[in-house]
Order: sequence, then structure tokens, then C-alpha cells
Amino acid sequence: MKNAANLTVILTVFLSLVLACGGKPAPLKYQGHWTGSDGSTLYMESDGGAGFKFESKSVSGGAATFDDSAKTLTISMMGIGNTWTIDEEPNDAGEMKLNGIIYRK
Repeated sequence: MKNAANLTVILTVFLSLVLACGGKPAPLKYQGHWTGSDGSTLYMESDGGAGFKFESKSVSGGAATFDDSAKTLTISMMGIGNTWTIDEEPNDAGEMKLNGIIYRK
């Protein structure tokens, strides 16, 4: 009986970690691979996966979260991540501005 309880706990933790890696898909206008004018990169996929790389910090296979009231975008995975202020949303030319940096698709 004790082994069954331990197995249940292990499976619950494992499934929680797996589900935390993916997320709700980013709005369509944000989906894709973006390169910043400073050389940083970020991506948001239709399956909810997201990631970024800049300076010595990176996340791959995380999730993107949008806070409309604060106009922020956060990409994170298991507590490691980054938050950007959305200065300008993506436009028809495939550009957006985050933290004063222009990103292009």
C-alpha cells in the first residue's frame, strides 16, 4: 500500500512538471521566431512552447504568459525566465518593441 502511495506522488509530480513546460498558446500575432536589434532571440509556438536567449540567460521549452493590464510578457520554465514590457505589439510588418528593443520576425 505504501508503494502505491509513493508511486502516485511520483506520477503526480512528474505530470505537473510536464504540464508546466507547455502552456496556453501565445496570441497568433506573437507566435513565431523573433530577433532583437540587440541580438537577443525569442520564440512562441502555437503549441504553447516558448523560449528566449539573451546575454548569458536562456530558456527553451518554457511557456509564455501575457499580463494585459501590466502590458508584460513573461517566458519562463520551472522558475527560470524573463519578463518584458510590451512597448509596441506586433504590427503587420512583423515588428514589435519589448523593453525598448525592436524585435523582427
